Amino acid sequence: MFADDDLAALYCLDNGRPSLPPSLLSGILLLQFYDDVSDAEAVARLSFDLRWKVALTLDLDFDPPHSSSLSVFRGRLLEHGQERYAFDRLLAVGRAVGFLSEKITLLIDTTPQLGAGAVQDTCTLIRKGIRRVLKAAGYQAPAKRRGLATNLAEYLESDHKAEMDWNDPTARAAQLKVLVADAPVALDVALLANDDPEVRTTGWLLTKILGDDLVTDEHGDPQIGQGVAPDRVMSLTDPEMRHGLKSAAKHFDGRKVQVAVDAGSELVLAAEPMPANRTDGADLLKVVDLVETQTGVTVERVLGDTSYGTADNRAACAAREIKLLSPLPEATDPAVAKAAFTLDLDAPSATCPAGHTATTHSPHCP
Repeated sequence: MFADDDLAALYCLDNGRPSLPPSLLSGILLLQFYDDVSDAEAVARLSFDLRWKVALTLDLDFDPPHSSSLSVFRGRLLEHGQERYAFDRLLAVGRAVGFLSEKITLLIDTTPQLGAGAVQDTCTLIRKGIRRVLKAAGYQAPAKRRGLATNLAEYLESDHKAEMDWNDPTARAAQLKVLVADAPVALDVALLANDDPEVRTTGWLLTKILGDDLVTDEHGDPQIGQGVAPDRVMSLTDPEMRHGLKSAAKHFDGRKVQVAVDAGSELVLAAEPMPANRTDGADLLKVVDLVETQTGVTVERVLGDTSYGTADNRAACAAREIKLLSPLPEATDPAVAKAAFTLDLDAPSATCPAGHTATTHSPHCP
């Protein structure tokens, strides 16, 4: 399944102590994922689970490594952009031995991926955003900090909320007003004196937070806006996290993972992250292209839920001779529901409830 030469570039071959074979570590990670166990449990199973020994072709008296070796190996894979190695090799081997057919049916859907970053309120986002902008511009250094105004230097002194009664609406409004006044000053100080990309990125993030979360009342004072901006940032720990909605009753914060499975072999062929606030079908063709490129198969049919059956997706799939099977959404007005039309497939024609008949159709439409 795995070859040491594939990952030789991750190691220094003429210096240091001998490393554990990357082929072995890749196999351990694969079994660990399959059994959904911790690093410590994975290493323990190398000692007592004969199924793991057989799968990895290990001797009965194999002396397993320390569990920290798995964490170090994952870090090495990430550092060298090889985090997909085991997944891609599994697909390549599956294709070579015939698990995957030349033409496949793709089952596709998304699953929520909860974010690991702290979900922060607006005041915390602005305060930490100011601190991050100033640090990115180098004002953490004592020599530069002495040139800052006292109110801005305080953001570098402490990363804690202001000591006040946060249950008092008047106190919260006053604190918000202070933060909104300091934010543009910090942006001006950092951006005018520094053209570093990191400063620009953190400055843009703080500007976005101010624009997404705040409005101005009739007195010109800042207020936290009602509702949620479509692309609102909720965490400076992980700025890519978004508010997601899997159903009317299921909300989550993080990302979505779009999972594509071959209907015949049940092998997972793609697991691609996407923003949590995007519709499920937004990246359908991107996933189809990825599957075809990485596995060498041809996707001839796609099965997805209602969100995948958009007009754009149907047209794009029809142009590539891919059959897209996706339920049509039920009409809110029963007078124009699809069940209200009379269809004559021999003609072919469709007659609406008012008695008007249409005979025009496209053979390319699924």
